[in-house]
Amino acid sequence: MPSAPPASPPPARAVLRAERRRLREAIRAKRSLLKGRRAFERADARRVFQESAARDTAVRAHTAVRERAANERQRTEQLVAGRLRALDDDRQNSEARELQLLRSAYIDAALRRAPLNVKELNGLGAGLINDLAVRGVRTAADFTHTSRGTAPNGKGGEVIWIHLAGGAKVRVNGIGEHRAKALVQWRQSHLRRAEERAPKRITAADRRRVEELAARRRAELTAMSAAAGVTADQACAEADRHRAQTLARLADAARGADAEARARRARYDALAEELLLLEAELDALDAAHGGLGARLRRTGSGARRTDPLAPIPRQRARSAPHDGTTARTAPGITPPGDPWAPAPASAPAPAPASVPGPAPTSAPASAPGSPAAGPPPGKLWLVPVVFFLGSALTGTPELPGAPLWITLALRLGHLVVGGSVLGIWLHRRRRFRDEGTAPVMPGGAKWALALWLLAAVLTMTRYD
Repeated sequence: MPSAPPASPPPARAVLRAERRRLREAIRAKRSLLKGRRAFERADARRVFQESAARDTAVRAHTAVRERAANERQRTEQLVAGRLRALDDDRQNSEARELQLLRSAYIDAALRRAPLNVKELNGLGAGLINDLAVRGVRTAADFTHTSRGTAPNGKGGEVIWIHLAGGAKVRVNGIGEHRAKALVQWRQSHLRRAEERAPKRITAADRRRVEELAARRRAELTAMSAAAGVTADQACAEADRHRAQTLARLADAARGADAEARARRARYDALAEELLLLEAELDALDAAHGGLGARLRRTGSGARRTDPLAPIPRQRARSAPHDGTTARTAPGITPPGDPWAPAPASAPAPAPASVPGPAPTSAPASAPGSPAAGPPPGKLWLVPVVFFLGSALTGTPELPGAPLWITLALRLGHLVVGGSVLGIWLHRRRRFRDEGTAPVMPGGAKWALALWLLAAVLTMTRYD
């Protein structure tokens, strides 16, 4: 009877150590690269938000420009309509109003034909007349009166202000009270002369002239309304063009940034898949050729974290397609609670080094040393934390008979224990918020709280 073939000899320890070292170094390298994914996801979310805000800003600016143009157009049309109604009412008024209009036009024309000159203005030389012309006072129709008021900068006492026909007022150095009085008297003399020579009755020719003036004024108002419409249309067209250019520029930038983000996210997904395969290979090697180090990694307190995507913030779930099929998960993203799920079959598996012995098996469904996952820790954990931190910060209870180093050590212990438990609690709660599940509070936290509470009570009873 032929004998069974001899079993393959176990691999040498040096080969196993070298293979484990290679896998651990590769796992550390992948995890180091995956640490940047959280910052990348946050930066990408911030970029998307900023792009949306920029688009909203462009749309709001476009809407504001169009509303402003429409309001300006409406205001001008209402103003023109009111003036046209007033012009129609003026045409239906009595001859006295028409006569007043003719007299006003005649007086204004007479005053404009009376320029400032040295011969008629006593005390005003050619220099002052030139200064008045620079300020806008060239004829008797350019100003109405003078007044006394404070200087522009509030210093120098009171000065003489010349009120222009348009409503503004100017000041000319060298014109005091006496010269201003002479300037006003000169204007009053021309005004009286123009009023005496103005027409006293209305004639047919004057009536035709008034109608021509009214027709000219109506044409001016109509042109003003048409110009307001053209200006509003141009402003709206410019706003539309600017909005289209801005949105196109933002869309181009968003497409480029989205493509870069997809490429970078794909690289992170590939790293996550490679990390899962490397961990599965290391676990298979440990299961086939166990040892003290392998048992410590699987069951000890320092069991390695097997979820390569733990630092990744939870992304918003995709909506299911309209055809009723299940929403597809992004490659390399492991569902919460199943950190040992195998990578997709399409992912390229790295070629492991040839190690004598049984072939590597698939990764187990759950690691023996992995912390249990579940809901976030309750808020009852905050009761001892608040007690310890409050006692450390307020210095209560006081121990008058205890040495100074005992008091300081007790406060420091309160801070360390309370702060450590609070940090673990916050970490678990934040992980539940990001991933939908979180490890339970470790048993060491309960023992630390209980033992330090017992030590604090014994110390207080000893020195109280």
